[in-house]
Amino acid sequence: MRKVELLIKPVSYLCNLGCTYCFYKKTAKIYKNPSVMSPDVLEKFISRVMEYSSGGHCLFSWQGGEPLLAGIDFYRRAVEFQSKYGRNGQPVGNTVQTNGLLIDGKFIDLFKKYRFFIGVSLDGPLEIHNFYRKYPSGRGTFREVMSKIRLLERNGAEFNILSTVGEETAKYPEKIYRFFVSEGFKFLQFIPAVDRKSGRMKNFSIRPETYGTFLCRMFDLWWNGGRPVVSVRFFDNIIEVLLGLEPGACSLKKQCGEYLVVEHNGDVYPCDFFVDAQFKLGNLLETSLEELFKKAKEDFGKLKEVSVPECDNCQWGFICNKGCLWFRRVNKGNLLDRDYLCEAYRKFFPYAIERLKMLASNISAKRPS
Repeated sequence: MRKVELLIKPVSYLCNLGCTYCFYKKTAKIYKNPSVMSPDVLEKFISRVMEYSSGGHCLFSWQGGEPLLAGIDFYRRAVEFQSKYGRNGQPVGNTVQTNGLLIDGKFIDLFKKYRFFIGVSLDGPLEIHNFYRKYPSGRGTFREVMSKIRLLERNGAEFNILSTVGEETAKYPEKIYRFFVSEGFKFLQFIPAVDRKSGRMKNFSIRPETYGTFLCRMFDLWWNGGRPVVSVRFFDNIIEVLLGLEPGACSLKKQCGEYLVVEHNGDVYPCDFFVDAQFKLGNLLETSLEELFKKAKEDFGKLKEVSVPECDNCQWGFICNKGCLWFRRVNKGNLLDRDYLCEAYRKFFPYAIERLKMLASNISAKRPS
């Protein structure tokens, strides 16, 4: 049995929003006129995934763009194909990362029936969320997103919050954290927005010094005297490392290439930051999954293992493992460069490590021997 993880872009970069920091819109240079993944492509790729897994756990993560633009019938067909081609008792998971605006009662019923896990993009209170996350017209989306979150809550649908932080919004960790806690959101993930164009960092890109300060201030709020009341994924991931476990975040793993990105037409890439002609692995309808995963791990994933002089003797290498390949490439276009956010981590790790070790020790003491 094999565990198979896929990040699927059923509508490519198509979206109903015009968020300032969206990195995926640049794939338009590859896909000029993308459309919703056809039923034929959907069925063929799901059947091949289920066969390749040999009864192992399959995780389908639907993202975009805005994945709900594919429509509810698309996801109904997806679960039908998963059931049709899966084995009895085979574990299958589905997650959707959405801006939330298209969520309605029918989607919620589907998500609950088939236990989809929902990630909603929300950057903080009104003035912070609306700074980057806007409609194409420039109007903010906060009130509509919050109304959809309330709909999820009223109907008992499970979800977590993904918050993207840019250079401006990262200046307000207290406002962001206290808003989320006051709203009762328990599972938080913060993603630093960084991109470049024509060799220069885009204006929204968070600077390392800003991100380092954000992490330290957010950690103090989260710490709560050693009794955190919410989950912050990055902090949880470091505790996983301290416990000798594999961290959930791919950026902290020793090697990349454990999942595949599937575009609307079946094209496959090793990471959605690297949807670029030079990194294309093949097409899932034409190339075997065995070959695609081999390319992802050996041709792409091992790039993370290549020596980076500034990282070789770093005391924090056991946590970051030379950082994220995208953040290594983003500043100067060089995959062998150090992580763009390295200085942020060099500030944060010594600031928080002893407290994180304390929490890890407490968890370890409670684990059965």
